[in-house]
Amino acid sequence: MPPKVTDTRTTNAESLHTVEENTAKAARRIVATYSTDFFDCVTLASMLGVAPERLNYRKIAAEHAEAAEAESARSRKKTTAKKTTKKTAAKKTTAKKTTAKKTAKKATKKTAAKKTTAKKTTAKKTTKKA
Repeated sequence: MPPKVTDTRTTNAESLHTVEENTAKAARRIVATYSTDFFDCVTLASMLGVAPERLNYRKIAAEHAEAAEAESARSRKKTTAKKTTKKTAAKKTTAKKTTAKKTAKKATKKTAAKKTTAKKTTAKKTTKKA
C-alpha cells in the first residue's frame, strides 16, 4: 500500500512571482488568438495569471452565467414551438398513409372479389353445358 501523500509545500514568494509586463502582453495576445470568445479569453488569462489587474473575473463570470441562462430560456421556447409543429405535420402524414393503405386494401379486395365471381360464373357455364 503506498504511503499517504500530503501537501507540505508552502507558497513561497519565489513561486508566486509576477510576470513582466512585456511577457504578460505577449501572453494575452496569444490567449486572445486561441480563445473562442471573450469569456474564454478572460478565463484562460486568469488561469495563466496574465489577466490585467483591473479585471474582476467574478463579475464577468456572473454576467456570463446570467446571459447564458437567458439564452437557454429563449432557446427552450423556440424548441417547444418547433416540436408542436412537427407533431402536427407527423399526424397529417400518418393520416395520409392510413387512408392510402385503406384504399389499397379496398382495391385488392375488389379485384379478389371479381376473380372469385368470375370463377363461379365460369364454373356455372361449364356445368350447364354438361
